[in-house]
Amino acid sequence: MAVRSSRNLRRPKPVELLALAYALGVAGTLWDWREHLLGPGTQPPHLVIDLGGLLVLAVLAFSGKMDFRSRSFIALYVLLVVVVLISLGPFVLMMAAPRTALMASLMRSMMSSGALLAYIPLVFLAGWSAWHWLFQNRVNWWRLAAALGIVVVAIATVWDLDWHQTHPMEVGASMAALPPHQAILAGFLIGLVGATYGAASLFKGSGSASIDSTSRGSSTSIPSG
Repeated sequence: MAVRSSRNLRRPKPVELLALAYALGVAGTLWDWREHLLGPGTQPPHLVIDLGGLLVLAVLAFSGKMDFRSRSFIALYVLLVVVVLISLGPFVLMMAAPRTALMASLMRSMMSSGALLAYIPLVFLAGWSAWHWLFQNRVNWWRLAAALGIVVVAIATVWDLDWHQTHPMEVGASMAALPPHQAILAGFLIGLVGATYGAASLFKGSGSASIDSTSRGSSTSIPSG
């Protein structure tokens, strides 16, 4: 029984991790919308959104064959670290020191035009990761959707920052009614549909293959004559 249970345990495939990550993004976005309807909003939904997006980027960027000693991998790793700091840094600072001068300075910088430049690494990493993962295998519609979903999210995130800078009086508006937030949800949904379909297709294919191999094995075990 122990041997059989260990055989049943397997590492999740990249497309399955993508489906999970995109689902986190969808759940976090809807949670954020609900929190803003109830009040000024809280940070935990943003953390779920960020974790979902970062997991998508990591799966897309590091799947397939890679030379871990190459300069391109080192540059990709550094870029991912920068994106993690940009995404999670404000959340950690807000949780650890919400009323400090450093937090006030960060909030002021987020409303400046230069803050948009800080999100260029996010858009670049999303585009490169999507391209890298997309061409690891034959391109089809669900791989395209799973890859481009995070690109839509990244571009919409920059748009969201620009929107809040140019529409400061709409802070109390429903997040579900803001075009950038709708685009973020659309990106997560696009990726979720593609990754879920891909995971289901691979599951059906592996199930059929295991059934065929089992039937072949059982047929060869029956003595002829």
